[in-house]
Amino acid sequence: MAELIITTMHGRTRTHTLGDDAVVIGRDPGCEVPLDDLGASRRHATIRRENNSYVIKDLGSKNGTLVNDIAVPSATLRSGDSILIGSARLVFRDDSAITSMTSVVISEERPSVEPTTYHGPVQQADLSQRRLENLYELTDRLTRLRERDELLEDAMNVCFQMLRFERGAIAVRRGTGSMVDWPVVRNLRGSEGELKVSRTILGSALTHGERVIVNDTADGPIDPTVSMVQNSIRSAMCVPLLSGERNLGVIYGDRVSSGTTYSKEDIDFLAGIARLVTTGLINAQLLEEQKLKLQLENEMAMARQIQTGLFPPKLPERADVQAHAINSPGYHVSGDYYDFLELPEGKLAFIIADVTGEGVAASLLMANLQAAVRMTLPTGRPLASLMNDWNMLISRNTDASRFITCLVGIIDPTTRTLELSVAGHHAPQILRAGKPVETLIVDPDYPLGVIDDAEYRVANYPLGDEPCTLVAYTDGVIEAANESEALYSTERVVQFFGDATDLLPKSVAESLNKDVKRFGGSLPQGDDITIIAVHLA
Repeated sequence: MAELIITTMHGRTRTHTLGDDAVVIGRDPGCEVPLDDLGASRRHATIRRENNSYVIKDLGSKNGTLVNDIAVPSATLRSGDSILIGSARLVFRDDSAITSMTSVVISEERPSVEPTTYHGPVQQADLSQRRLENLYELTDRLTRLRERDELLEDAMNVCFQMLRFERGAIAVRRGTGSMVDWPVVRNLRGSEGELKVSRTILGSALTHGERVIVNDTADGPIDPTVSMVQNSIRSAMCVPLLSGERNLGVIYGDRVSSGTTYSKEDIDFLAGIARLVTTGLINAQLLEEQKLKLQLENEMAMARQIQTGLFPPKLPERADVQAHAINSPGYHVSGDYYDFLELPEGKLAFIIADVTGEGVAASLLMANLQAAVRMTLPTGRPLASLMNDWNMLISRNTDASRFITCLVGIIDPTTRTLELSVAGHHAPQILRAGKPVETLIVDPDYPLGVIDDAEYRVANYPLGDEPCTLVAYTDGVIEAANESEALYSTERVVQFFGDATDLLPKSVAESLNKDVKRFGGSLPQGDDITIIAVHLA
């Protein structure tokens, strides 16, 4: 039976059984699986049965359909797959899937006759001195750090040599689900590639953690399983690969030409081999995770290098206006953005922005905004109109859980005025030598991406005849915490600059950044920090 286990954003759970008919999932109450979720489209996705499998297909939804956290237009579902639609999570379960899709299992019920015996996973082992010595000798061979498939091939070699397997296979469970892969198969495939393994034996080891011995004894009038008759199996063994309460897979082996039966010592020895293989599998997984970590770190370093190239390569340094900026990511890559652009008539435009979240997803959205700013801001169009367009772009390219706060200004050194538009960002400060710090009074509009048809306003501020420096920053500055869980806050920014005499933008930005780091002490940086300073001479 196949079903969907649906968990809503409020934590409520329900189940929907799947059959042969297609079901539509979406916000529309008429859908077979209705979701009361604003992140879901009215008709978001459909699931239908195709060739004995269930396939999910996105129906052109705004926010997409994620299977195992990867956006897909369509995908064949496997038992245990997680589907994310809006903020609702649906888990696909198919109880009929115990083996991998490439395997065909033959057999019926568990036999009740004597030739088959089952031993629990914690039953005491009974091994000869020689067998124990063999296990000690195999410890380094089967547990050392190496690739998974190399380990399992070697383990199967050991089983063929020491337990005289004529056919064998090792199954490894996919994650925490019921599906398994068969990385090692020897002499067990049929003419059409199917695996000839008893479901009874496999299920006992994989589901119940039991060790199974099957012998076709001379005095046994009935064969233990249907598969033994069909495949001329004389004896077989199967043991689980147990790690604590987790069952990582099974080792299976049989004989078809030898009449020798397997004993309890044989299966105890195989269970000992399985313990070593389990340790080897965990080590192989650690090796793979280490490789992935190194690969990720290399990719993050490259992403950071690419992102750094998106920031302006040269900061403004003119006689009438100068600027400086600092970007310190809380992760490998930053979700913050700053830019400076020279405009006609000697004007200078600047922007500082902060994408919700951090890491790769935030940096990608930041790059989207950067491209739009670079293409449109130098055109001379009114700033309010540009903000409206950028908001529409971000709204269309992300869901409501992602948005951007930003502050965009244009300084005119000739008229000594500031044109400013604020989308949910912190107000900047103006520093003047010998005078109190001035926090500009702004009426911020919605962050970009929250409401697609929001209208943005622009305010004009006179900057006066005296030299001054505008300083703006992202919330990584004012939300930086110390060991007492106190925040740096806007008040500390104003207090820090209260006695400022050096208004050069580099000094302003670097001194503030240094003081924030001092305030945080030994705590790691919790968010991206970006500071810009623009000085009007």
